[in-house]
Amino acid sequence: MRTALSPEQLVALAVQGSAEAAMNRFVDPCAVAHSKRILRERGEEWAASVLMRDLSRRSIAFPLLPWLEDGEMETLILADRAEWDQLTRAATA
Repeated sequence: MRTALSPEQLVALAVQGSAEAAMNRFVDPCAVAHSKRILRERGEEWAASVLMRDLSRRSIAFPLLPWLEDGEMETLILADRAEWDQLTRAATA
């Protein structure tokens, strides 16, 4: 499954995700848990389409998960929320 968001939306979400990550001195454990759930439910193909890059490099701590750069966890969370909002708007229109 690939993302339904436009490239322009994805760039804006990546900027916002990087800004959110920069505001925290440490990695947010809630963001880690949320992004792991999103990866499990939506899959790495979806995440790769959101992040617009190959996710073949693996995490050192969790080899079953891809390596994520700073701000990418937050970007996945924001993209998940944006897609659900888009589906909700379409369903109520």
